[in-house]
Amino acid sequence: MHLLLEGNKLQQFCDIIGNCKYLCEVITFNFSEDGLYSQGMTFDHCGIFELKMGHHWFMDYEWEPGVDAAEISVSSEFLSKILSARQPSQHLAIKYSGKPDHVTIIFGSTKAHGKNQEFPKEFSLSLIDVDHEKLTIPEMEYSADFGIGSKALQVTNDQLSLFNETLTIHCSEDKIYLQSKGTEGQLKVTLFDEKCEHITEYAVEEDLSLTLDFSIKHFNSFCRFLKVSDCVNLSFKKDIPMKFEYVTEQEDKEADEQLKLVFYLAPKISDDDDE
Repeated sequence: MHLLLEGNKLQQFCDIIGNCKYLCEVITFNFSEDGLYSQGMTFDHCGIFELKMGHHWFMDYEWEPGVDAAEISVSSEFLSKILSARQPSQHLAIKYSGKPDHVTIIFGSTKAHGKNQEFPKEFSLSLIDVDHEKLTIPEMEYSADFGIGSKALQVTNDQLSLFNETLTIHCSEDKIYLQSKGTEGQLKVTLFDEKCEHITEYAVEEDLSLTLDFSIKHFNSFCRFLKVSDCVNLSFKKDIPMKFEYVTEQEDKEADEQLKLVFYLAPKISDDDDE
């Protein structure tokens, strides 16, 4: 297996993989002729992330079925540390052969005046033997969907976390708001009503009035990936994990050229739900 990245896509790759250490201890990559796929659960098993990179999204992507391992797992923390050693002018190559016990990560540089601009670096990262069961995530129609700027969502979530560890989200036909309450006070942020509209689009079921609670800590973790895209789509349905998707699709790109990053988070169970 061999893949190559440089420029903006390499920066996206490093931002995504580097931040996975805040979600899970071990990250598993699945390789196929279609490209790279990764799925994992958060430390507390309340959330799931799903990453897809089509084979044409990379500058170069080679994987030989029946020869190269289809799945490898590594420490997310150590992989993050390795990726942070890259200099801006360097490109990235990741490779292994057959059924390896390690993966090779290379940072190379373009030459100027016959010399490398940066010291080339070659890392060897040991693989981890784990039992990884891939979950099937069904396609679903949600009751409410809306888009919002990823940076605005991160700032708002940071402010909401001042008062509580729980984020309350309310969606109805004429209003969307985010709220946190604590003994010291509360904050309510209106994203959409008759007087203001701070969302990019909104689809909602008729006569819907939906209020759900989620972990602010998990939202903060998901917002760490904001450099991937300027916009996030949020989708909600009662008793169903919410969907948090970075909008990266481009209409002029085929599926094998696309990058997809999605998170799913289970709602908190309130006392009223237990009755």
